[in-house]
Amino acid sequence: LNVKERIVGQSGELFCFGQMPVWKVENLPEVLLSGYSSEEGEWVCLNVLQGDVEVRAPDGSAEVWSADGGDCVFAPQQVFSVKPKTDDAEIRLLMYCAAEDYFHKKYGMSATHSAVTAAQDTVPAGRALDMGCGQGRNALFLGLKGFEVTAVDHNPAALANVEELAEAEGLNVHTLEYDLNAAALQGEFDYIVATVVLMFLMPQRVPDVIADMQAHTAAGGYNLIVSAMDTADFPCPMPFPFKFKEGELKDYYRDWELVEYKEELGSMHAKDENGNPIRFKFVTMLAKKPE
Repeated sequence: LNVKERIVGQSGELFCFGQMPVWKVENLPEVLLSGYSSEEGEWVCLNVLQGDVEVRAPDGSAEVWSADGGDCVFAPQQVFSVKPKTDDAEIRLLMYCAAEDYFHKKYGMSATHSAVTAAQDTVPAGRALDMGCGQGRNALFLGLKGFEVTAVDHNPAALANVEELAEAEGLNVHTLEYDLNAAALQGEFDYIVATVVLMFLMPQRVPDVIADMQAHTAAGGYNLIVSAMDTADFPCPMPFPFKFKEGELKDYYRDWELVEYKEELGSMHAKDENGNPIRFKFVTMLAKKPE
């Protein structure tokens, strides 16, 4: 059975992360007969494989769909019901999501970092470097969006997992075991991403690491950094080796165009003794190197 890996919806390009079994008249689930809706961030494509079915919307309107009539796509959490109109009716539901949710929905990975997602309409596809890629949530997303990605990390097991997923998905994502403290990048990149990784480096190495990132960014390229801060109004309670001070990261990029720069409160997954998320400031910066 042919499955469209990608479709274009009102929200842009969507990616198929799963499919349900083929259902016939005799085994059509009750939930489809009475009213079904997907979860948040999931589009449903009703694929009529044979025969005719009646599709009914919450407002009571109904339309008959046939095997040769194309696919019917429902937005996330939109309720619809399906009723067979012919005895030979067969259907299947295909599940789609946006690129930033694909590896989370399909493989259970952490979602793409929100700053990487937010930058996708600003940074054009090109050669990307993911610094401290971990399980690959950012690197694989960028690969899905058409980037040629180099993902670096000091953990060989994590890199092997990224390589395996990239190969399974046919993505141009390659890995390299690398200690970020070395500040010895090779090659030139259009986009370097470092989300929540600089705070784990040796403090004395951070200036060289940033200078190295800048030196290996192509003219007109971008650096995206998200990292912890320690400020007078919000001291950071976490024992990270390195934390930015107010305005510190901005000063490193004073000769670049700051596309976005903000220092604001954020939360970690870790919680305090009262069970509340630990909050402190993070700096988020997307900067463009002069042409």
